[in-house]
Amino acid sequence: MNKTQLFCFTFAGGTAAFFDEIEKELPELQLVKTDYPGHGARHKEPFAADYDALTDDVFSQVKNRYTGGTYGLFGYSMGSVTLVEVLRRILDDPEINNPFHVFLAAHEPRTKTELKGFTEDELNEWIKNRTLQFGGIPETLIYNKPFWRMYLPIYRADYTLLKNYQFEKLALKTDIPATVFYSETDTPGTGIEKWQKYFRGECEFHSYEGNHFFIRQHCREMAAEISRAMGL
Repeated sequence: MNKTQLFCFTFAGGTAAFFDEIEKELPELQLVKTDYPGHGARHKEPFAADYDALTDDVFSQVKNRYTGGTYGLFGYSMGSVTLVEVLRRILDDPEINNPFHVFLAAHEPRTKTELKGFTEDELNEWIKNRTLQFGGIPETLIYNKPFWRMYLPIYRADYTLLKNYQFEKLALKTDIPATVFYSETDTPGTGIEKWQKYFRGECEFHSYEGNHFFIRQHCREMAAEISRAMGL
């Protein structure tokens, strides 16, 4: 009998390895951790040109790796945007069952208008500051030029996709149950609760202490919520 699957979509600049720690806490699930084009194991591939291209790619990965049983979707930060776009394609495709439950984390359903009008240099500085603020990299790397030469193009490609993504155009309304993880200091509840506009059925919210990457401190608690919601 196949294990229940959980398809995982990572944050801007991230790789599939981001979910390694929570995978250890969910031995009863088969985590299917996806890399975006140009990221991680797919670093030699060109980046996706736009969010439609990225979503088509990730949806193809989901369909190819789906084993036919019960499954869920889990998106972290940018991965939450990827999740809703993949979900739209799933709902329109009779060849794949709907997910049993979806999990969104660290991203409110809001268009990133603050990124509009940035020059490339301004976007680079914004990315560096934001990545350090979120604890995405150690402070020792802030002036490490080889590091930024390698990773800044990856972050820039992802944030370019995000700045052009418009939640106002998201045509999604579903009764599929959803769980939303967030930190009040990162994405306050007043904004995060707007996910209920898209998830009209059961939509639970779980707040944790910490910055954008609160999963690092609360991996076990989040895993317990995922396991419970998946009926395991």
